[in-house]
Formats: sequence, C-alpha cells, structure tokens
Amino acid sequence: MDRLDRKRISVPGLEVRVVERCGSTNALLHEETSARPVLVAAELQTAGRGRHGRRWRSARGAGATFSIRRPMACAQRRLAGLSIAIGISSARALRALGARGVTLKWPNDLMASRRKLGGILIETRPEGAGSVAIVGIGINCRRAPRLGARLGRGIATLDELVRRPVSRNAVIGRVAREVLAALSSWEKNARERAP
Repeated sequence: MDRLDRKRISVPGLEVRVVERCGSTNALLHEETSARPVLVAAELQTAGRGRHGRRWRSARGAGATFSIRRPMACAQRRLAGLSIAIGISSARALRALGARGVTLKWPNDLMASRRKLGGILIETRPEGAGSVAIVGIGINCRRAPRLGARLGRGIATLDELVRRPVSRNAVIGRVAREVLAALSSWEKNARERAP
C-alpha cells in the first residue's frame, strides 16, 4: 500500500494535510476557518458521503479520498452549476494520468466502462462578502475485495485503467490541481458576469 504523504501531494497554492482517519474530509473542512485554500486527504473515511446523504465506502489504502476548501470571491448563488466544471476537470486529470475511458455521469459520478470509478460532493455556503466551496472527491484506486458485491453495482478502479501504477499521492495532486484551476476560472467568470 502506498501511504499518503502531504510532502508528495504537490499542489501549489494549497495547504495540504493528511489524516489517518476521519469521519468525513468535507466535514473536517466545514470547521476550517483559514482564508487560504486547504486540502485534507484521509487514509480512511468512516462516514464519507455522496449526494442525498448516500454513504461513500472505501477500504483503507484503496482509494484517494480528499476534500478541498476554497474561499470564492463571488456570491454563493453564482456557484450553481459548479459540479459539472469540477466533474469535467476531474475526469480530464484522470485521463492525463493514463486512465482510459473515464467519463462523467452528470452531475457527480466518475465512470469507466459503465462502472463507478469515483464520486464528487460539492457543498457551498456564504462566507464574508463571498462564499466558500468545499469539494469532496473519492476515487477507487485499488481493488477492494467484495466492495462491488456489497454495493450491488460494478466498481471500476484506477489500477485496472492505467498501464503503469500511479501513486495515490500523484492522483490527489493531479486532480486537485485541475480542480483548483476550474474553481479559479469559475470565480473569474462569475465576477465578470456580476451586475
């Protein structure tokens, strides 16, 4: 198992933290007060969740489970539709790592060959004169025995989609850089469109 290591998760402009275990990386970042963008990655999430409160399951060391908190210099109402931009940027990052056939199933599922590879949960709220976006991402990196059977659906893993193994640190770094770029672009466009 490749261990998560904050020094090996390269994302300029982000403070990176790694925790051994937590309930939810999104929940941790809801408590955050920093004005700087922060990324939290977890070896194990015990209460990860997706849309509509669905549970996100991942075995220890088998996934890339992380959240990014980024203050946005625009009103919360201007963040509607952000999920599609984050989904496209995440799929693009995984394809750049060599994952063949990664697509987005609107609004928040990363898919490969009609099987779920990952999920995205975006939460926003007003903060000060602007807002804050918390983007939670879970990607299945390694096979976890019996997970597909427990969930009752097909599960895709990154290790079966790439020719050469990719560390979870590299996966988190690449996806996080694309997500940050998408958030910056969204913020710029939202401010330009503001009345």
